Amino acid sequence: MDANEVLKRYADGERDFRLQDLKGLNFVQATLNHVDFTGTNLSGANLDGADLSDANLNWSNLKGASLKGTNLRGAKMPDGRMHNDYLESANYLGV
Repeated sequence: MDANEVLKRYADGERDFRLQDLKGLNFVQATLNHVDFTGTNLSGANLDGADLSDANLNWSNLKGASLKGTNLRGAKMPDGRMHNDYLESANYLGV
């Protein structure tokens, strides 16, 4: 699945993207609030300026992902913690 397909499905109302391989995809400035990325591989993805508020990123791989200015308010992160801020960068879990 590529970024355009994810964004199209999201626009059509889909929010469940669990266990997908979205490694290295570009989601700059994308609106993906309330999305479920549980267990999804987002390593190396560019999420700069994206809206991931209230997203579920539990068990997802964000290693090397760029999250500059990303809205993570209310997002559940891979470590199980909730965040209420914007991140400059992240390297969560992943190997």
